[in-house]
Amino acid sequence: MTEPGPAGRTRPAVRGRPPVVLMYHGFCTRRRPDDPENLFVEVGRFEQQLRWMLDQGWVALDLDGYLAALADPAGRPRRSFLVTIDDGFTSVLHLAVPVLERLGVPALLYVPSDLAGRTATWLPRPGEEPLLDADELRHLHSLPVVELGVHGADHVDLRGVGATALDHQVRAAHGRLGELVGAPLRSFAYPFGAHDAAAREAVAREGFEVGFSVFDDAGRHAVSRVDVNATDSLASFRLKVQLPGYRQWWSALDRAPFVRRGVRAALTTLGGRQDDR
Repeated sequence: MTEPGPAGRTRPAVRGRPPVVLMYHGFCTRRRPDDPENLFVEVGRFEQQLRWMLDQGWVALDLDGYLAALADPAGRPRRSFLVTIDDGFTSVLHLAVPVLERLGVPALLYVPSDLAGRTATWLPRPGEEPLLDADELRHLHSLPVVELGVHGADHVDLRGVGATALDHQVRAAHGRLGELVGAPLRSFAYPFGAHDAAAREAVAREGFEVGFSVFDDAGRHAVSRVDVNATDSLASFRLKVQLPGYRQWWSALDRAPFVRRGVRAALTTLGGRQDDR
């Protein structure tokens, strides 16, 4: 693909960068003391982050737009992003969805099929916020700004599980959620972002059009995402979104947890100073 250049010459068209995939979990109105994993982002910060993306010219994609961008790199927007939300806490419905509707930003919501209406028992301190129940999930899937995806059956690490258990976490979970909303679902997100070759093969075999991990890229069925958490200010969020190779860089820090904690603390401090200006 080319575009006109000086003096009638042609030059290659500018190809957009791959879409940035953002990963959120829960939301709150003020910082939660029962959130040691830093999963619950203040809804004001969530809106600030999305507004900044839109104001900077980033294009918000739904799943169709994201898949089109993967299929046609030359035709995708110069800068685009996809919002994903894992686990299905009720704060998605009450806090995040009004922001998404107000800004016109779509999101993919990944939920464990067997835990509707229950609590996040996989967390060290599950807290009091329940997961969305069946009626709430059906309602959300009917909204223009939300599309449901599969997040396993009961939020277990899929690495190294046996064939029967893996079938339950992928195929059976897909069937149960598809029956709940009355339509097959098109995408999958690995609990904890954890996957191996067998898990990726199961996701691909089930017909999911894309699968999302967290930091580890492994092709179409394990696409890494930018994690957004409760400690992120606008400044640290901007750094994560714009820093080339952020996901690979952050993944490498897993081998040096003390360094990683120090970097996170520095980003949080810098972000607080920037936001106070």
